[in-house]
Amino acid sequence: MKPLHPIAQTEMLIAIAIARLATEVFSIEQLLKLAGEAAQWAERFPSFDRRSPDEWAEIADLLANRASRLVPGAQCLQRALASRVWLARRGIDAQIVVGFRKRGTLEGHAWLELQLSGGPSTLFKGFEDGYRESFREAAA
Repeated sequence: MKPLHPIAQTEMLIAIAIARLATEVFSIEQLLKLAGEAAQWAERFPSFDRRSPDEWAEIADLLANRASRLVPGAQCLQRALASRVWLARRGIDAQIVVGFRKRGTLEGHAWLELQLSGGPSTLFKGFEDGYRESFREAAA
């Protein structure tokens, strides 16, 4: 993998921090709507670094996980919100999905779904983790 420009790393860190603050203020419905609007805005300012969608998805996963360790309280929802906008700037359409599972207690999780060269893919979700989709970001 080519070295990643520090601006891309900083961009993800700032996006995670903004998402963390936004989750304190807005409802989940408002957050999903805002993420879609922010992604549309981000598409107008494309990244000049040209990579494949598969590469960008891998990088988004890495950077979101790395950045969320630096922002107190950042978890899956913040990673999904930030990565949705970050990927849109790179020309990759993704959709935020929220689901729940019950293992003694009810647990929630958020992840991204996107289309890559090998077909449908997810970020921030394991295939056998037991979460069932409850709702998703409305299609644009």
